[in-house]
Amino acid sequence: MNFDFFFFLVYMSIVSFALAFVCYYFIVRLLGKEGTASKVAQVVLIPLIIVAFDMYVFYVEDSWRYFVASIPLAAVCGLTLYAYFFKRDEAYGFAPTPKEAARVLEAPPKKVSKKSQRIHAAREKRGRK
Repeated sequence: MNFDFFFFLVYMSIVSFALAFVCYYFIVRLLGKEGTASKVAQVVLIPLIIVAFDMYVFYVEDSWRYFVASIPLAAVCGLTLYAYFFKRDEAYGFAPTPKEAARVLEAPPKKVSKKSQRIHAAREKRGRK
């Protein structure tokens, strides 16, 4: 059995997934998530770009094939590092950390009513707490 061909197919499936992620990112960045143009571009352009890139990789010289195919993987790594270091504070839609969630769920201090203050003062006056 030819394991080189099997390894190349597995590698290309990972590369195709990375390329789909990069294409989706740029389509959403340019056209937004909503809208007809964005949805059509997502349905039409992403598979078209993936197939075109895969065909290009098949026709590249053997010594450069893995290097050219790794470009989408490098782009995903670059986008991840960019988001981690530069866009961390601008991220939205993520769940809050446990400490942030606890701060939100803390009950505000109760206001003590005047009647309750009088009762408490009378108890202290009598010696009870």
